[in-house]
Amino acid sequence: MFSTKNLLVIKSTLFVASAMLFVACGNGEAPKEEAATTEVVKTDSAATEEVSETSYSLPSPLQIASIFKKSGMKYKADLTSQVKDPSKYTTNLNKSLNLGVYSADLSYCVLNKQSQEAMRYMKLCRALADNLGMGSVFDESNLTKRFEKNLGNEDSLAYIIAELQMVTDMYLDENDQQQTTSIVFAGAWTESMYVGSKVYEKGKEKGLNTKLAEQMNILGSIVNALKAVEKKDPAITGLIADMNSIKDIYEAMPSVKNNNPDSDKPMSFTEEELSQLTKKIEELRAKFVNG
Repeated sequence: MFSTKNLLVIKSTLFVASAMLFVACGNGEAPKEEAATTEVVKTDSAATEEVSETSYSLPSPLQIASIFKKSGMKYKADLTSQVKDPSKYTTNLNKSLNLGVYSADLSYCVLNKQSQEAMRYMKLCRALADNLGMGSVFDESNLTKRFEKNLGNEDSLAYIIAELQMVTDMYLDENDQQQTTSIVFAGAWTESMYVGSKVYEKGKEKGLNTKLAEQMNILGSIVNALKAVEKKDPAITGLIADMNSIKDIYEAMPSVKNNNPDSDKPMSFTEEELSQLTKKIEELRAKFVNG
């Protein structure tokens, strides 16, 4: 059987690969910033027959931001978190959730060439990581310094973010803090969906509507990942209820109930459905950000 640790290393390695794919699709050139060293993970072929029930493969904030950008999502100022003092977050739950929020905002800014804003969110991520006792991951391969050095180079910054995701996941797994991984992703997903839905409200890009519907399919995996680590932190029970409140609204929508999973036509929301969903996501995001 795969261990949770092996799955996490493989998933994190894929994050770096996804950044390389993003670069290749962008301009056909490798990043000018020096390439990071990645470990090749080898597993016994027999181990692929079964996967731990407590392991869930979730996309990174960078991947979600890239998907939304390719669907037509434009950059809109002032949608990202405006909290500039992360010391206001005093519980591990709030710190982890907002590390996810800042990570999503970081990816959104990088992919939209907002270098100075990206640097601000990189520093905020570092501050929260320090408060969570995992600031050392930012020192791996001089990630923070390399990020600042490559401001303006979108391809290299995307690569560095993916590498940061990799070393963060590995650190949390090695220190038996899988609950933090799940909480951070819950915050990142909520922020990504919030920004995506608010941009859609302003521009009504049809492709973005479809991708928002597509990303809602991840919510079930987020809830399951949180349930798998619920015993490690009692506060996760409330977070599961919050995420389920969005899931319940989504699953009750006519477009979802009437959707044919075998159809080649991608599902999209009606304006009324998307408005209802956006309102609920906005409420939950405000709860996270306001602490």
